[in-house]
Amino acid sequence: MNPPERLRLGDILIQKKLITPAQLQFALAEQLQQKQSGRRLGRVLVEQGLISEEQISEALATQFNIPFINLKHYNVNEKISRHLPEIYARRFQSVVLNKSNGKLLMGMVDPTDTSAIDKISHILEGEIELAVVTEGQMLETFDKIY
Repeated sequence: MNPPERLRLGDILIQKKLITPAQLQFALAEQLQQKQSGRRLGRVLVEQGLISEEQISEALATQFNIPFINLKHYNVNEKISRHLPEIYARRFQSVVLNKSNGKLLMGMVDPTDTSAIDKISHILEGEIELAVVTEGQMLETFDKIY
Protein backbone atom coordinates (compact mmCIF):
# COMPACT_ATOMS: atom_id res chain seq x y z
CA MET A 1 0.00 0.00 0.00
CA ASN A 2 1.38 3.40 -0.97
CA PRO A 3 1.53 6.18 1.62
CA PRO A 4 -0.90 9.04 1.07
CA GLU A 5 0.45 11.74 -1.20
CA ARG A 6 1.73 14.71 0.74
CA LEU A 7 0.51 18.12 -0.28
CA ARG A 8 3.13 20.48 -1.62
CA LEU A 9 3.86 23.61 0.36
CA GLY A 10 2.70 25.91 -2.43
CA ASP A 11 -0.62 24.08 -2.68
CA ILE A 12 -1.18 24.42 1.07
CA LEU A 13 -0.46 28.16 0.92
CA ILE A 14 -2.95 28.57 -1.93
CA GLN A 15 -5.59 26.48 -0.11
CA LYS A 16 -5.20 28.70 2.95
CA LYS A 17 -5.52 31.73 0.65
CA LEU A 18 -2.17 33.08 1.83
CA ILE A 19 -0.86 33.46 -1.73
CA THR A 20 -2.34 33.32 -5.21
CA PRO A 21 -1.41 30.79 -7.89
CA ALA A 22 0.30 33.64 -9.78
CA GLN A 23 2.40 34.53 -6.73
CA LEU A 24 3.38 30.87 -6.35
CA GLN A 25 4.44 30.65 -9.99
CA PHE A 26 6.49 33.85 -9.63
CA ALA A 27 8.21 32.52 -6.49
CA LEU A 28 8.91 29.15 -8.12
CA ALA A 29 10.44 30.91 -11.13
CA GLU A 30 12.57 33.03 -8.80
CA GLN A 31 13.65 29.92 -6.90
CA LEU A 32 14.55 28.13 -10.14
CA GLN A 33 16.46 31.15 -11.43
CA GLN A 34 18.58 31.15 -8.27
CA LYS A 35 18.74 27.37 -7.92
CA GLN A 36 22.43 27.46 -7.07
CA SER A 37 21.69 29.43 -3.89
CA GLY A 38 19.61 26.52 -2.57
CA ARG A 39 16.89 28.82 -1.24
CA ARG A 40 13.70 27.07 -0.32
CA LEU A 41 10.31 28.20 -1.60
CA GLY A 42 9.27 29.50 1.81
CA ARG A 43 12.37 31.68 2.08
CA VAL A 44 11.71 33.12 -1.40
CA LEU A 45 8.10 33.98 -0.46
CA VAL A 46 9.18 35.63 2.81
CA GLU A 47 11.93 37.62 1.08
CA GLN A 48 9.42 38.82 -1.51
CA GLY A 49 7.18 40.04 1.30
CA LEU A 50 4.31 37.80 0.17
CA ILE A 51 4.01 35.87 3.41
CA SER A 52 5.34 35.91 6.96
CA GLU A 53 7.85 33.51 8.44
CA GLU A 54 5.17 32.33 10.87
CA GLN A 55 2.72 31.58 8.05
CA ILE A 56 5.37 29.48 6.26
CA SER A 57 6.12 27.57 9.47
CA GLU A 58 2.43 26.89 10.07
CA ALA A 59 2.07 25.62 6.50
CA LEU A 60 5.10 23.34 6.94
CA ALA A 61 3.51 21.96 10.09
CA THR A 62 0.35 21.24 8.11
CA GLN A 63 2.35 19.67 5.30
CA PHE A 64 4.15 17.25 7.61
CA ASN A 65 1.32 16.78 10.10
CA ILE A 66 3.41 17.96 13.04
CA PRO A 67 2.75 20.81 15.46
CA PHE A 68 3.78 24.42 14.95
CA ILE A 69 5.09 25.99 18.14
CA ASN A 70 5.20 29.73 18.60
CA LEU A 71 8.27 30.14 20.80
CA LYS A 72 7.07 33.55 21.99
CA HIS A 73 4.35 31.73 23.92
CA TYR A 74 6.21 28.54 24.82
CA ASN A 75 8.06 27.87 28.06
CA VAL A 76 11.26 26.20 26.81
CA ASN A 77 12.89 23.87 29.33
CA GLU A 78 16.37 25.43 29.19
CA LYS A 79 17.99 22.67 31.24
CA ILE A 80 16.87 20.05 28.72
CA SER A 81 17.64 22.35 25.78
CA ARG A 82 21.28 22.58 26.81
CA HIS A 83 21.70 18.83 26.26
CA LEU A 84 22.13 19.72 22.60
CA PRO A 85 25.40 21.66 22.36
CA GLU A 86 25.01 25.17 20.94
CA ILE A 87 27.17 24.43 17.90
CA TYR A 88 24.75 21.68 16.78
CA ALA A 89 21.64 23.63 17.72
CA ARG A 90 22.73 26.53 15.52
CA ARG A 91 24.06 24.33 12.69
CA PHE A 92 20.85 22.32 12.47
CA GLN A 93 18.52 25.20 13.41
CA SER A 94 17.03 23.04 16.12
CA VAL A 95 16.18 23.41 19.77
CA VAL A 96 15.18 20.79 22.32
CA LEU A 97 11.99 22.18 23.83
CA ASN A 98 10.95 19.60 26.37
CA LYS A 99 10.96 15.95 27.35
CA SER A 100 7.79 13.95 27.81
CA ASN A 101 7.19 10.20 28.04
CA GLY A 102 10.87 9.55 27.27
CA LYS A 103 10.72 11.51 24.01
CA LEU A 104 12.39 14.81 23.26
CA LEU A 105 10.29 17.50 21.61
CA MET A 106 12.54 19.12 19.02
CA GLY A 107 11.67 22.43 17.39
CA MET A 108 13.15 22.73 13.90
CA VAL A 109 13.05 25.39 11.22
CA ASP A 110 13.36 22.70 8.51
CA PRO A 111 11.63 19.44 9.45
CA THR A 112 12.71 17.92 6.12
CA ASP A 113 16.39 17.84 7.12
CA THR A 114 16.64 14.12 7.83
CA SER A 115 20.41 14.15 8.22
CA ALA A 116 20.08 16.79 10.96
CA ILE A 117 17.36 14.76 12.66
CA ASP A 118 19.54 11.62 12.55
CA LYS A 119 22.58 13.47 13.90
CA ILE A 120 20.59 15.12 16.71
CA SER A 121 18.99 11.81 17.64
CA HIS A 122 22.45 10.24 17.82
CA ILE A 123 23.88 13.11 19.91
CA LEU A 124 20.97 13.09 22.35
CA GLU A 125 20.64 9.30 22.37
CA GLY A 126 16.89 9.47 22.38
CA GLU A 127 13.69 9.39 20.44
CA ILE A 128 12.65 12.72 18.92
CA GLU A 129 9.26 14.20 18.15
CA LEU A 130 9.33 17.14 15.76
CA ALA A 131 7.64 20.52 15.79
CA VAL A 132 8.11 23.45 13.43
CA VAL A 133 9.36 26.80 14.72
CA THR A 134 10.27 30.04 12.97
CA GLU A 135 13.90 30.91 12.40
CA GLY A 136 13.60 34.35 13.99
CA GLN A 137 12.03 33.01 17.18
CA MET A 138 14.59 30.22 17.32
CA LEU A 139 17.48 32.68 17.14
CA GLU A 140 15.95 34.65 20.03
CA THR A 141 15.58 31.42 21.98
CA PHE A 142 19.24 30.53 21.35
CA ASP A 143 20.27 33.86 22.84
CA LYS A 144 18.28 33.06 26.00
CA ILE A 145 19.45 29.46 26.37
CA TYR A 146 23.10 29.70 25.48
